Amino acid sequence: MNTGYRNQQGQQAKDSNPPEWMLFCLLFALALGLIALPWIIISMLTERTLSRWLHWRLSFLVWFVLFAMSAFVLYTSYQHGLQNLIIHEFTAYIVTARHYQTDFAHWPLRTLWADTLPVWMQTWKGIGIVGFCTELFIQPRKDTTQSLRQNERKRQQRMHRSQRWAKRRSIRPRSVPDAIGGMMVMGIAIHDELEGE
Repeated sequence: MNTGYRNQQGQQAKDSNPPEWMLFCLLFALALGLIALPWIIISMLTERTLSRWLHWRLSFLVWFVLFAMSAFVLYTSYQHGLQNLIIHEFTAYIVTARHYQTDFAHWPLRTLWADTLPVWMQTWKGIGIVGFCTELFIQPRKDTTQSLRQNERKRQQRMHRSQRWAKRRSIRPRSVPDAIGGMMVMGIAIHDELEGE
C-alpha cells in the first residue's frame, strides 16, 4: 500500500491552517494603535487632503522630508524616555488582559488611560512617518496618461468657459467701437445675412 498520497494530503491540511504571521500582524497593528492611534488617523487624513491639492511629486517630497524629521525626532525620543513609557503601557495592558480577559466592564480604564496618554503625547512626532507610508502604499499613483487626460479635461473646461463668456459678451456688448478697420460703425449687427445659408 502506497502512503505517499496520504502524506501529501496531510501536508496540504497542515499548510491550509492560518499562518502564524497573521497573528503577528494583528499584534503589531494592536501595538501601533496603543502607541499612536490618534496620530495615525490624523496623518492619513492629512495625506489624503494634501494629495488633492498638491502634485504627487511635491506631495511625495513633503512627506519624505517629514518622514526624515519624524524618524530622527522619534529615535531620539525613544532613547530618552519613550521606550520606558511604551514598556510600561504594554505591561499594564498585558497584565489587565491576563487578569480580566474578556470582562471589559471591569477593566481599569482610568489606569490604562493614564498609561496611554503620555505615550500618545510623545508620539505625535510620528505623523510624518505614517503620512509617508500612506503616500507610498495607500495613495494610488497617477500615471502619465491619467495626468495628461486630467490636464486636457481642465483645458477643455477653460476653453468652454471662455467661449460661453465670449458668446454672452457678443449678445450684449457693453460698448460699440466708433470705427473698425478704418470704417465707421453705425450700429450693432443683429444677424448676419450669410449665417442663414
